Amino acid sequence: MKLKMKNKKSKTVTYFKIPLAVSLFFLIYDLSFAGVSGTVHDMYTQGKGTSQEVCAYCHIPHQAKGDKIWSDWANEAQLTSGPSTTIGNMCYTCHDGTVTNIGLSTVFNASLQQHVMPAGQDCDMCHSVHDNTNGKFMNVGLTENYYCASCHNAAVNAGGLGDYTNSGNHFNYGVYDGAHPKRFGSGCYSCHYDHMQSIVSLGSCKFCHEAHAGANYSTPSVSKPILRIDNTDSAFCISCHPAMQQATTGGNKHPANLTAGGNWGIVDCHDCHDVHQPNNPNNPFILRNQNTDSGYCAYCHEAINETYGPKIGNGHPVNIAFGAYPPIDASLTPAGNAIDDDAYYGIDYPANSSDMICETCHSVHRKGVASPLLRMSITDSSLCLNCHQM
Repeated sequence: MKLKMKNKKSKTVTYFKIPLAVSLFFLIYDLSFAGVSGTVHDMYTQGKGTSQEVCAYCHIPHQAKGDKIWSDWANEAQLTSGPSTTIGNMCYTCHDGTVTNIGLSTVFNASLQQHVMPAGQDCDMCHSVHDNTNGKFMNVGLTENYYCASCHNAAVNAGGLGDYTNSGNHFNYGVYDGAHPKRFGSGCYSCHYDHMQSIVSLGSCKFCHEAHAGANYSTPSVSKPILRIDNTDSAFCISCHPAMQQATTGGNKHPANLTAGGNWGIVDCHDCHDVHQPNNPNNPFILRNQNTDSGYCAYCHEAINETYGPKIGNGHPVNIAFGAYPPIDASLTPAGNAIDDDAYYGIDYPANSSDMICETCHSVHRKGVASPLLRMSITDSSLCLNCHQM
């Protein structure tokens, strides 16, 4: 009796499992179908075929030509000969121009830089072809107006990616001039790379980076930074900050992007600045050093040593109080804690003292009017006489 009941129970469970498995299969099918239906991946609504079986355009249950039961619709050779990864080449079977040209010159252009994928990762690290909820078929949502911030933020900083959304990084927003955001000293095309480029890029990492189709540029410390423009000799930096450039020595700005290296090689923006240093959030102007009381200047410009820059020899005293020599016009030769050369966000170096420092007489990029980087002309000793009244 017990045996019969056991067999009966076993059959009942078996019969129950079959419709459950079928139901789960169709549930998964319906979810994927719902994610694709009506999007640009829906070949039927896009007019690319007559079959209303949305999944069948990419997948077949048997005799598939690749992983993920990939279809055999006469372009399967791209699965092995395409320019991308395993999953990327699946996409390429359509994005090779046979169905669409989208991504042909960017994502699938082997001559351009693409976002680095760790070992074992593929395109589905960021994308999900069956779900366009987040836009661009991204499988991560917007965080602080970035897709990138889903990985490059404080929450995953322990993974070594760094928090590139917080202080210590180059700003990634426009500076308003009353009506329209723009970057310092630049025109429309510094933000809008073509007529289809959205102003939204001002509020994201796309300000400087392009996940697909980055310029072929790397540095000794960063391989494949996927920049929009080749930054050799700081060319990309200068495209936004042209007013900071001086390509020759002896002028009223600190030499940067020298076309021909002098005794210390080509001086580029990276020699003093680091656009991403989240571990040093208090360095003004994304400098590699805080430059408190011109300390960073003295790192290269020493009294005797010329290892990193021209020596200054036995020069005018610095890091001393003005004492009996207060300037006639303090805006022309300001104390360290009064310097505001960029006219944005208050005092340039909040940690400075009220002493006379290097930048009391010199302005690295913005306020220089005479060589070398002087805030005042030395004609008729004007600079000297602003403090040393005769």
